[in-house]
This record gives sequence, structure tokens and C-alpha cells, in this order.
Amino acid sequence: MEKKIAKKYADLIVQANNSTGRKEALSLIKQATKLKTKLDQYEMM
Repeated sequence: MEKKIAKKYADLIVQANNSTGRKEALSLIKQATKLKTKLDQYEMM
């Protein structure tokens, strides 16, 4: 589960870097942030 979240996070960051619009990049970064917090919670356990 943890590897799956980390892979999805990395994919979202790459998409955000390659995005053209501000809104698109912002939404991708927000999604990545949510995944990052979820990943951090798994590491705390």
C-alpha cells in the first residue's frame, strides 16, 4: 500500500511539473499533498 501511494505521489508531481495551466498544476499539487500526508501517516505507525 505504501509503495502504491509513493508511486502515485511521484506521478502527480511529474504531471504538475509538466502541466500548462495554473489551475491544473494547483489541483495536481493539492492531490499530491493529500497523498503525502497519507504516506507520512503510514510511516508514523
